[in-house]
Amino acid sequence: MKKIKILFIHHSTGGLLLHQGNVRELLLDKAPHIQLWNHGYNLQKGWPSFMGRLTCRTGLSDQNGKMTGTDYDISLSNNSPKEFDEIFSRDLDDFTLKSILSYDLIVFKNCFPTTKIETNKMLDEHKKHYLNISKSLQKYPDKRFIIFTPPPLRSEATKSAYAKRARELSKWMKEALIHPNVKVFDFFDLLANNENVLKREYCSPIFIDSHPNRKANKEIGPVFVEMLLQ
Repeated sequence: MKKIKILFIHHSTGGLLLHQGNVRELLLDKAPHIQLWNHGYNLQKGWPSFMGRLTCRTGLSDQNGKMTGTDYDISLSNNSPKEFDEIFSRDLDDFTLKSILSYDLIVFKNCFPTTKIETNKMLDEHKKHYLNISKSLQKYPDKRFIIFTPPPLRSEATKSAYAKRARELSKWMKEALIHPNVKVFDFFDLLANNENVLKREYCSPIFIDSHPNRKANKEIGPVFVEMLLQ
């Protein structure tokens, strides 16, 4: 069976989903021909690997989750849609884009700061960048892509109006971004309650920390794997 290589681009929330959700182990059990590589923050040059893991500056990790000591120069501040828009609009000879497109399936996500949507103008800006991203991805029909909806904030870190816009963004992404080679993983909906904030049982014990906890990642990990297998 042909080997399939996946690249998952993320920061701390995605890293926790991979490890606490046992994503690699579940995927290996169901589909040993699929290799899941991942890319966190770019490496901090001169730092030992354990410091890289503590700060999520892991760069590129291989199919076994081992840091390779390299990165693709993916410069993202919490993986904002504006920055992904800029990356995917580059020419094919660009090192970062060429490296990303060397994989069969590319999965990428924005982190929870994206869902602190303070104004309708900010919401429209997010939508504009996501539409641009979707159009760019359609230029590569031989590649497959999965876009995560950004995860919700916990109630202590947001406001009702911001959270409502975050839900609107998530719903809109599922409707507007789907194409033959593009799917949307609704991470937001899996994590959010009816008030559009992180479910209380998924919250960290650390006050105002919006990273989903181990329970959340353990429950959502298998759902993510099923999406990868589709």
